[in-house]
Amino acid sequence: CMMSGKIKSRSAANADSLSGSVSCDERILRDCHQLYMDTDSGLIAVAQSVGVTLLPPRKKITVMLMGNHSAGKSSFINWYVEEHIQRTGVAIETQGFSFVTSGRKRESLTGNATLHLYPHFKPLHEIKGVSEYLGTEICTSRQKRFSLVTFVDSPGLVDGDMKYPFDVDQAIMWLGELCDLILVFFDPMGQALCKRTLNIVEKLNEKHSERLRFYLSKADEAGGESDRQRVMMQIVQELCKRPGLNKCGFDMPTIYVPNPNKPSRCVNQIEEVCRTIEKTINQTVQNTLNSLEKDCELITEAIADTTHPTLSGRQKRQLQEKLDYVQDVVKAKKKKLYEEYLRQSVGDQDMA
Repeated sequence: CMMSGKIKSRSAANADSLSGSVSCDERILRDCHQLYMDTDSGLIAVAQSVGVTLLPPRKKITVMLMGNHSAGKSSFINWYVEEHIQRTGVAIETQGFSFVTSGRKRESLTGNATLHLYPHFKPLHEIKGVSEYLGTEICTSRQKRFSLVTFVDSPGLVDGDMKYPFDVDQAIMWLGELCDLILVFFDPMGQALCKRTLNIVEKLNEKHSERLRFYLSKADEAGGESDRQRVMMQIVQELCKRPGLNKCGFDMPTIYVPNPNKPSRCVNQIEEVCRTIEKTINQTVQNTLNSLEKDCELITEAIADTTHPTLSGRQKRQLQEKLDYVQDVVKAKKKKLYEEYLRQSVGDQDMA
């Protein structure tokens, strides 16, 4: 992460990830997680010993893709990771939730293994029938910022009397509570106004409007420019009819997976999605470092509240050791990580 000379862009700063080494942001999140999770001296164990409960930070952000059937969610993931990981055009009745994440080897995991891999998603198991429709695809790609992202590919949504093998609305709402970003893909090919999609979006917006992003996907298949504008107007009008969504200025970039064999004059804003993911990663790194500082203060205060005259000399020494560890080791590590984060963001010459 140490840099000198000209300002180094974040994409360049993280280019090492392409060669298999660990990017600065990836290492910061990993190191922060480790500070919490060490069995003996981790912050969770230290905090628990003085009556404080802490949660470990996650090492990746979670991005859920939702939308009607055939909206291009799986195709986008394949484009992002630059591998054919997700099957496209899957029959609706066989679709479930697929977690796509990076790892050291290519592997596919089933429902129970998925819940073991993502313990914070375990309450999904409480939704009847959903565990049979959970899976994880691990691939070795390190393209773009994939090493810091877990995608959740959700079932395609349709109207009518389609019977899902589990409560898909409840599952998407529950995942919306835990995901850092929710990307809503509207397909221009006649299904963009799927009421089930609009209903869930309205509910998600009530609690998590800041996480929602809307896109007109497969924009190159919508006909000419006037056809695209008409479709977008229809979608915006339908969204604005919903009480919780009737706001002006909906931002809906037009995106599609570029195909060199099928050139299109349609403006493609797919890089906007990458920038949105990038911003969320940046914010997560900052939030993680800030939480580390706050948790150290919580432990320090709890230790101060525990030092009363009835404690034995040995107990007082143990508390002092914990205090010294938090103040001298963890805070120093946090300061170092924060400085490295700033260096990769603005360059060494601005840190002088």
